[in-house]
Amino acid sequence: MRTIWHSLAWKEWHEHKWKLVAITAVLWGVAALLLWAAEMRDIFAMAIAFITMCIVPLAVFVGLGAAAGERTRNTLPFLQSLPVPMWQAALTKLLVGFATLFAPIVLTVGFLYVCRIGLGFAGVDYTSAVHFVEKNSLTGRWYFDLLLISAPVAASFFIWAAATGVNRKDEVSAGAVALAVMAGWCLLLVIAGYLLYFPHAVPAWFFATAISTAPAGFLPLSDSMYLRFLPIGAGIAVVTHLVLATWYVRRFGRVADLEIRSPQVAVRDSNRAGWLPSPRASAFTSVAWKQFRESGPLVLVGLAGVVGVVALYLLADSEQLLSRPDQFAEMVAGVSVVVGFFVAIVVGIGVCLGDVEPGLNTFWRSRPINADLWFWTKYFTGMLVLLAAMYGPLLVVLFAFHPNPFSVLFRPDSRVIPLAHIAIFAAAVMMTCLVRHAVYAAILSLSVVYLGTLAGLGLWFLAGLLHLVPLRSVFPWEPSDAQIAFGMALSFVTSTIVAWLATRYDWGRKSRY
Repeated sequence: MRTIWHSLAWKEWHEHKWKLVAITAVLWGVAALLLWAAEMRDIFAMAIAFITMCIVPLAVFVGLGAAAGERTRNTLPFLQSLPVPMWQAALTKLLVGFATLFAPIVLTVGFLYVCRIGLGFAGVDYTSAVHFVEKNSLTGRWYFDLLLISAPVAASFFIWAAATGVNRKDEVSAGAVALAVMAGWCLLLVIAGYLLYFPHAVPAWFFATAISTAPAGFLPLSDSMYLRFLPIGAGIAVVTHLVLATWYVRRFGRVADLEIRSPQVAVRDSNRAGWLPSPRASAFTSVAWKQFRESGPLVLVGLAGVVGVVALYLLADSEQLLSRPDQFAEMVAGVSVVVGFFVAIVVGIGVCLGDVEPGLNTFWRSRPINADLWFWTKYFTGMLVLLAAMYGPLLVVLFAFHPNPFSVLFRPDSRVIPLAHIAIFAAAVMMTCLVRHAVYAAILSLSVVYLGTLAGLGLWFLAGLLHLVPLRSVFPWEPSDAQIAFGMALSFVTSTIVAWLATRYDWGRKSRY
């Protein structure tokens, strides 16, 4: 006979199994791309860095599902009615969430190892790449380094996302709150450091112990400057994450039933509507205003995340950054680009997630608003809000601090980044319309952009073989910035068209109905 733990584990496994498959596919795709396109000597070193970077947003998305998934699917009341303590359900969610993230990392290590052996039989020698990465490795083996770095990073962001977004009404609002809390905590650490030690430099011991409480804050301690603080920093990090996990387990499911209203509260005051503005004059302005109000808070949270990460950099090395305004401006640009990818996914999901819920989907389709007008207005409003919020402040910083801002703006890679952001935004909108699930849409949107870019590189290569473009620099394993931009543009256009058709004809997963 099954115990409660078996039943809860079975339930969570069926909720997470396709997330595990999707995450594994993403990581395997990244590993295959590195084996294909990276320099021979750098393959395994880049694998450690890229897989660790890729697992961060995936861990956040899985954590948001653990935090708000039950409320999004309206299954929390059912779970609360079962003869199961909420702490058991929450603890099971944490354990299965960890497994969902750790298993793909282990499988990716195995994939790289098998590829290395298989390609070795085909005559490809990876000995130099192995020696290069293991020369300065932590454990002496590249695969142990990959596990030792990626797994704790995934666990850290998973716990932070789950604990700070617990019991929110959906994954999008949970993501906004989680990012705001993480950025706010980092900013608080910076303010505390400068208040305690200004005008002197922040001592290394304070930075090492303070940063250990932040998400994945133990990573900087591997630097030689802070290596002596690694034991105490690791201990602080463990305690911090145990506290966050305990908070999640104790808080999970403690949600008041907001649907119950007493008759006295439901009585309307006849003068209450007097302060409301007049209705919007057209369907276009109404939908645009609605989407602006939905996307605005999300991008503001993204800006808060940029501020928090920049503040951490200033806490670590304020003297050098402030003495080199150009370096400071480029650091802000790099942080904005990385955070922008996460914000693009969240804003893209938020464009359609609420409208494909069963009740709202039926409601707005019954309104006298054309489906095409509805989609294109929300789509372009969300995209314009995203671009204005992420690139407006960045341009201000570049022109205020960088001595030659146009040298940054007109670099070849600077033209690719905006395309990458809007391609991820479009992919997130498309996958939200099709799968109607925030976490799956977030994970799969990364795969869509990746496959779309590869398809663009393949088309470019085919055009070169057909002499439609110059034969030089058409090899997909050595892509130029123009070829990558073409792939991103192809992904953007394809995702936009599919999202529009899915909205117009109500395509997508209907099991939520």
